[in-house]
Amino acid sequence: HGSVNQFCNPLTGQCSCKEQVKGLHCDTCMENFYGLDVTGCKACECNVAGSLSGTVCDAKTGQCACKPNVGGRQCDECADGYHRVRQNTSFVCLPCNCDKAGTVNSSVLCDKSTGQCPCKAGVTGLQCSQCVLHMYNLSI
Repeated sequence: HGSVNQFCNPLTGQCSCKEQVKGLHCDTCMENFYGLDVTGCKACECNVAGSLSGTVCDAKTGQCACKPNVGGRQCDECADGYHRVRQNTSFVCLPCNCDKAGTVNSSVLCDKSTGQCPCKAGVTGLQCSQCVLHMYNLSI
């Protein structure tokens, strides 16, 4: 899929590769490209803020090498159990810290953009750690 045509250099055996494709037989994507098919290779487009610097993505899947607590193919979202907090032009992923006693089904997962945990009825707060007004005794 990666060669321009079926012909190669008769002396070296090197095929003529499509853009972003390399190898003697044009069978490998160049660094930061992945998914060689009939159209060639696609750009990984790893998120700079969420990716480990100095790493390249997986040539087959396009999975970028993410920093701790960061997920997604492009390292542009937080892993489960973490929520995104903007930091100037970047972002960090902070733990949800949901209170198991106050969440539905003892969930430790929160909304990845707001950090809000899924609270039981009568429970409030970002981590579901407080009783609403006129209620008491938050327990499992």
